[in-house]
Amino acid sequence: MKKFFFSIMASLTVVLCTPFITYASPLAYQTERLAGQDRVETALKISQKGWQSAQTIILCEYNDYPDSIAATPFAVSLNAPILLTKGDSIDPRVVQELQRLKPEKVILLGGTACLQPSIEKELENSGLKWERIGGLDRYETSIMLAKKLANDSLILVNGDDFPDALSAATYAGIQQVPIVLTSTTFPNSVIEYLKETVAKHLIVIGGEVVVPSEQLTKHNFMIETRLGGLDRYDTNAKVISFMKDTYQSTDLFMASGITFPDAVAGTVLAAKFKAPLLLTEHMDIPPSVYTIMREHMKIEPPAKDPNPDSDSNTDSKEGLLKGKITASGVLNLRETPSSTGKILAMIPEGTTVELTEKQDKWYKTTYQSKTGWIAADYVSITSTGIVNATGGLNLRETPSPTGKVLLNIPKDTTIALTDQQGQWYKTTYQAKTGWVSADYVTLASTSIVSSTPKTISTTTSTTTSTTASPTTPPFNFTVNGTVYILGGTGIISLNTQNIIEGKASSSYQSNLRDFPPLPSELAKPDPPPATDDEVTDYDPSKEVLVNPFQGIPANALSGKTIFLDPGHGGPDLGAKGPTQTYEKNNTLAIGLALNDILKQAGAKVILTRTTDVSPATKYSQLEDLQARMVLANSCNADLFISIHNDSFTIPTIQGTTTFYSRDNPRQNESLQLASSVQTALIDTLKTTDRGVKEAGFYVLKHTTMPSILIETAFISNPYEEARLQNPTFRKNVSAAIFRGTYNYYTNPLPRD
Repeated sequence: MKKFFFSIMASLTVVLCTPFITYASPLAYQTERLAGQDRVETALKISQKGWQSAQTIILCEYNDYPDSIAATPFAVSLNAPILLTKGDSIDPRVVQELQRLKPEKVILLGGTACLQPSIEKELENSGLKWERIGGLDRYETSIMLAKKLANDSLILVNGDDFPDALSAATYAGIQQVPIVLTSTTFPNSVIEYLKETVAKHLIVIGGEVVVPSEQLTKHNFMIETRLGGLDRYDTNAKVISFMKDTYQSTDLFMASGITFPDAVAGTVLAAKFKAPLLLTEHMDIPPSVYTIMREHMKIEPPAKDPNPDSDSNTDSKEGLLKGKITASGVLNLRETPSSTGKILAMIPEGTTVELTEKQDKWYKTTYQSKTGWIAADYVSITSTGIVNATGGLNLRETPSPTGKVLLNIPKDTTIALTDQQGQWYKTTYQAKTGWVSADYVTLASTSIVSSTPKTISTTTSTTTSTTASPTTPPFNFTVNGTVYILGGTGIISLNTQNIIEGKASSSYQSNLRDFPPLPSELAKPDPPPATDDEVTDYDPSKEVLVNPFQGIPANALSGKTIFLDPGHGGPDLGAKGPTQTYEKNNTLAIGLALNDILKQAGAKVILTRTTDVSPATKYSQLEDLQARMVLANSCNADLFISIHNDSFTIPTIQGTTTFYSRDNPRQNESLQLASSVQTALIDTLKTTDRGVKEAGFYVLKHTTMPSILIETAFISNPYEEARLQNPTFRKNVSAAIFRGTYNYYTNPLPRD
């Protein structure tokens, strides 16, 4: 990326009056920095961003990352912020935050050498209950935390340093997967725990150096997935890419990959937002992380014509990459980059076409005035590039910096480029075919991933802003989401923040490459016709009671045993609505109403609870879930139906979702039941259809009959919270579940 500098011989007047010009970064995000004067205050800012109140608080010593690094999934399960303090007393600022949040209990993470007994006395004097979770070392502490969660998946990560555990923390929090810390030589406590749990899905974060396969093999531990990169940032990017389907937010969180405290507290908030946590350097963004951020964007600033009066910016196609069709006979030109896309035309074998864009394994091209997509597997591309590496460029056997070196290609050599994988080009030189790094090749023709010219930014001595033409409308990049920066400028610099906002350029050459172009704005859909659904003020009189038995014969479910599980209860409140209503009360009311309907239909019904209690003798999250599962399996029920309310940090989100698990032994029947009930719910309630989804919920995986979990509505949405409080709505939910269950039995899966 070229930069323009004023000559040092220019007059002082010119230097002072004319701004320096740099090409701006292709990133374009709004940012919000969550930071205080120190790590304690930063954790407080994070807490204040995400919590108005909290039943439980987790307190960690501010210099002790090992004990706190594995705490994220447990903290998320309790919806508990993580606060930091020094080890011998509670920081006065933390005391104020405790007063604001009004918790019932504080969990001290780590042994007494970490958080001293004097802190226990301070809490007692303040009238707060406390619990300590701490083993003999970081490994035992992580195991104690893991035992608090119910999941047949497990994340294993090296605990001798923090970055890899941080990379996994947000995903682990969202999915409630325990994180167990180990060392390069597995501690006995870890070996015993892994043998005891026999995790069905063992995920290792980090490469061979930090979690050796030799140790896994030695103890007969079979890993399902290993995610490790060339460094901590590459590992972070691989984890986020692998787990991208877990994240639901457009927002991103960014923490230092060099220092841990700000990131530890931020992982819980990121999981609460269902957003990934990125790691970065102090002054710049590592290329692997930068790429993730670019791919996350939906729009970019509109391109500016650097020579608006020049005839050279016409529709010239001289620089476009060309490809030859290699498919036998013809190759379909499709409307979308998908094998199911509508066929627009058929391009004969041997035809040369111009390729303007690439998306996954598809090229965009125009043929006979029709623009569409063709499969890359049937296109032979050719372009040329010039080696610009000072000492020559290594031709490697594989597209990897660790690939075997075949030979060195001298600087200024022109080479033919026949394929591309990530940041590697395939070429042949002196009869040897291999791969060269794209960072050291200047294309002689425009790349298919060429974006529009970079936005130019002007920097004065006091401000940095994106230059805009007087006729160019303001660019609104809020749709890209917000990047929450965890820590002050001493942790993540202002320069890094400017790169994120598109006001400064990265110093990494690969970050300045041409990315696939993005639109400058998203197409606005035609406004739907006005309906009652648009009303945000809830009118209970519009909730009309439905007849659950209309069109259904008497005793339609006779002989069936149905197990109902009203979620949460007792000490477990579940989610909380804006007006302080509780999920546990809604689920119980719906469950009791459904119980009455099912019994009238002739079914035998068993409930996990009929009052505000937990089915567990001694409550913990794991024991509660196990109690529900054991009770359901022991009564040989025909169906298991768990009732819940959904919740999200964005209050406008609403709708109904029904879940099943692919790990349930009756997976196909579970999916059929989920689809039938979801359809009935949407038809009856007229809520937003969020679909049938697969999830590894404990009660779905470990029950032996067809099982579903229903998120009836979002208690976090004011409108749907009001509906959930209405007895008529609750009865209609029950009626819909019954009708969906009846339809499931009347439309069984075909038998082989």
